[in-house]
Amino acid sequence: MKTLPSGVTVFNATPHPIRFWEEGWDAPIEVGVDAIISASVEEMEMDEVEVVLDKSRAYGVRYVSTKFSPTDEGWDILEQAFQDGADVIVGSIVAAQAYPGWVVAMTPAPGYERVPPAEKRMRPDKFTIF
Repeated sequence: MKTLPSGVTVFNATPHPIRFWEEGWDAPIEVGVDAIISASVEEMEMDEVEVVLDKSRAYGVRYVSTKFSPTDEGWDILEQAFQDGADVIVGSIVAAQAYPGWVVAMTPAPGYERVPPAEKRMRPDKFTIF
């Protein structure tokens, strides 16, 4: 967990360090992994799916809808993170969908939208919520 210059304390629940960047900072600020928040995954077969493409080209393809659900372990990590002073809990897109409103996903800093992961910089003031 790390407090950014803006005063926001970030808990990193992803499986990798996060580098935050904002114009005017001397250097990116890295937040190491605090704990990984996971989710359970359930796939539901879709009998009828409207596909823009010609269905004849999709012969043998199965369509599913994927639902990500929270786990008891994940809730325990969230509770402890907030008790320890986290303002924002950043997780993967999957975790953000499983814990809507509790876990958020990152958005890239301007100019870093399409760069390799090692060069990625994330915004410290804007997060995706599901």
